[in-house]
Amino acid sequence: MLLIRDVLDKQMVDQEQNRIGKADGVVLSLSDGDPPRVAFIEMGSLTLSRRLGRWPHRFVLWLYRAAGTDDRAEVFRVPWAKVRDVGIDIEVAVDRRETPLERCQDWLRRHVISWIPGGQS
Repeated sequence: MLLIRDVLDKQMVDQEQNRIGKADGVVLSLSDGDPPRVAFIEMGSLTLSRRLGRWPHRFVLWLYRAAGTDDRAEVFRVPWAKVRDVGIDIEVAVDRRETPLERCQDWLRRHVISWIPGGQS
């Protein structure tokens, strides 16, 4: 497997085949005398913006601060041990309700969709 080609930017699905986001980063574990090992797959706007460069990352951090959520700005990490298959999608043994995507969708339901006429139907 070629790690960057086969993992980065791939769709991740949970144990029930629900889409939970894209693989935005890979975290390696280094120890003396051993080859690097994949420890986590990271998801989230902070990781993606860091990949895009210093200015996009600063902009995303500014957005978090402006929204008053910089204390909750976090990267979601999926341990490599929970990766079940890397194919067209990356299948992981996590529950979608534990991911930032679910929290984001819940926030949108409460603060945006509920105000749209017919949005709750």
